[in-house]
Amino acid sequence: MPAPASERSTVRIWHQGFIELATVPAYREALERHLRAVAEPGTVVDVHGVAPGTYTPGHTAADIARSPYLMSLHVHQVLDAARAAEREGYDAVAIAILQDPGLREARSLVEIPVAGYGEAAMHVACMLGRRFSVVLFNPELRDLVEEEIARAGLATRAAPHTLVEAEYGDVVEAFARPGRLVDAFTAAARRALDGGADVLIPGQTIMAEVLWQNGVRRIDDAPVIDALGVTIKTAELLAGLRRSSGVSASRRGYWGTRPDPELADRARRLLGPPAP
Repeated sequence: MPAPASERSTVRIWHQGFIELATVPAYREALERHLRAVAEPGTVVDVHGVAPGTYTPGHTAADIARSPYLMSLHVHQVLDAARAAEREGYDAVAIAILQDPGLREARSLVEIPVAGYGEAAMHVACMLGRRFSVVLFNPELRDLVEEEIARAGLATRAAPHTLVEAEYGDVVEAFARPGRLVDAFTAAARRALDGGADVLIPGQTIMAEVLWQNGVRRIDDAPVIDALGVTIKTAELLAGLRRSSGVSASRRGYWGTRPDPELADRARRLLGPPAP
């Protein structure tokens, strides 16, 4: 049954990234500006990253992302975040990470809707053109992108992905001096267009944020997907449908089965890494 109008005035979204936000303060400031621009009036989005010390000192988020073992450990942070969001009364979770780590598990774990950037961006791309390309700066993510595309059933809608000639440090530096990164992305995007793409998905949300902040909306008339905007809008849509129409995630099959909460708590305490 739909909630009364007085209870629908505010939508709260938990944004979950994969960066220690304190390490890139310019990124957090950019996210806050961007969120104010894309969220609907009445939507509150709270920005979260991974726990301090997840990869510092001495490493970057890219070092975690390129390792299957390390990613498998840190998916727990995403799942802990989803459970915390539900406990604290959020209406949706937005996993703003290309690989959508923990997306399926989170949907099985909580009743509130969970949106993932990779999934949302690919489906929106299919509504804007015939074939999309994911443009990455981390070559180790190529296999994950291919698996994600196949899992979504979108292999026939995907053109080859392309690589930006940039390192993680170059992307961080681009918040202050964006020119080189914008040029490198533009060059990679044009290779993607030559390979058959007509929609472009920036591969990582930190790079996508630099592009959005600098007005990169199209390359040679091909749209550049707004990573953050697509994810937040999808979360708003799913939260609104749940409120107005009772639409929520399927509870059928393996990926729809929600674990017993007591068993989930016990397993998390015994088997998972320490909660942040």
